[in-house]
Amino acid sequence: MKDKLSAHQETISILSQQKEAQIKLYKTQEDKELDKVIELEQKVKVLDNIVYKTSQSDQTINMLNNKCRTSFAKPEFLKKAQRENPRLYDIGCYNDNLALILALDSDE
Repeated sequence: MKDKLSAHQETISILSQQKEAQIKLYKTQEDKELDKVIELEQKVKVLDNIVYKTSQSDQTINMLNNKCRTSFAKPEFLKKAQRENPRLYDIGCYNDNLALILALDSDE
């Protein structure tokens, strides 16, 4: 009877040790997963900030592009002036330079 009792106590102690080992393993895995979740949430915040700033830059450029109007009363006069001096009326090149300037300022 004592042998059976000691065998059961030994089995119980082994099982309790295994249980504690499993609990430790579970907690360490849970901690690692929580760390990963926190890290991913921080990355999402950074990426959301980048998207927000990019959309603000796009909005600014679109606002500036809409303000670029010529002072010619009739479109025929503008076309004639563009044929005579195409570089002077190349609005796209100025907008590209403006976009570069705004992009350099936003990095700071």
